[in-house]
Amino acid sequence: PAHPAWYVIVRRLREVGLHHVDLDAGYGPENWPATFVRRELHDCLGCWPYARATVSEIVLREPTGVIARWRDLGPGPAVEGAPADMLAWLTGRSDGKGVTLVPVGQTFLPGPGGPGLPEPPPWLTMPAPADLPATPPEDYP
Repeated sequence: PAHPAWYVIVRRLREVGLHHVDLDAGYGPENWPATFVRRELHDCLGCWPYARATVSEIVLREPTGVIARWRDLGPGPAVEGAPADMLAWLTGRSDGKGVTLVPVGQTFLPGPGGPGLPEPPPWLTMPAPADLPATPPEDYP
């Protein structure tokens, strides 16, 4: 979908943040600012490819506990991890380090993550979330 002019800045910040990691010059997902991670995960959910999803649920967890839970995303297992680790996996910037498969009927299983994870779903299948307003909403991350 078309998007408002202010969203060009968001797309540019995304481009710089993600490709900085791609340079493999000592800057990784752990260096992304929390605001960047929060905004990118917000837009990832806004552009979620339900028809091509490989996971059914995403749980974002910090050491203090669960901070967000996205349900009914499609077929497949649930996955859980810290926000930056999850964003890195969803955008293809990691093999799933820090993202853990959650077997049906169980909760978080600590571990290194990665093994057994499905391929992440297609990332950002559209240039912007649908129905963005002409000016950034106050609650936009």
